[in-house]
Amino acid sequence: MLPNLKVENLSCVRSEKVIFENINFEVFPGENLEIIGSNGSGKTTLLRTILGLVQPEKGKIIWLDKNENFNEYRNFECFYQGHQLGIKNLLTVFENLHLTHGAKGMDDNKIYKCLERVGLKNFNELASKLSVGQRKRISIARWLLKDFKIYFIDEPFSALDDEATFLIENLIQELNSRGCSFVLTGHRPSKLSANRINI
Repeated sequence: MLPNLKVENLSCVRSEKVIFENINFEVFPGENLEIIGSNGSGKTTLLRTILGLVQPEKGKIIWLDKNENFNEYRNFECFYQGHQLGIKNLLTVFENLHLTHGAKGMDDNKIYKCLERVGLKNFNELASKLSVGQRKRISIARWLLKDFKIYFIDEPFSALDDEATFLIENLIQELNSRGCSFVLTGHRPSKLSANRINI
């Protein structure tokens, strides 16, 4: 089996400061990678560099194309969730998911099922009335709108209680079983089966 993503000797410098250097890893279908580090260690910058949002100082980011050739141009959709969840306070729980790009043309019943899967049943509740953890559940429901080859999730377990943490672990394992991979950041290793790098 070939990896969907290879990162080779990746380094990033911003404002003459080395953020990270000589990062190497591969992401195989159905497997997870955790990037572990303290606040300010460069975890978010690494995710954004892989996705082409930040220019690396050196190194290669190589993707597997549909013909099973490696190149530096990603030709499949990934999912990225940063610290900002992109939840609109003046929209309801349902509207926040319904207006997501991945839900375009989707049957409303499937959207309801995605919300129910993450424990949200008050579909008409305004997002402004929800707790931080409930708002995060809306963002997690977006993972279920379609299967992406790789999900890049920045600190998915922050601001969550034990029940929500268990939910995320189960969802990731469920998506892994369908061949989806996760690249996650965090301050400490999770209970997930994952390769890990420290930065």
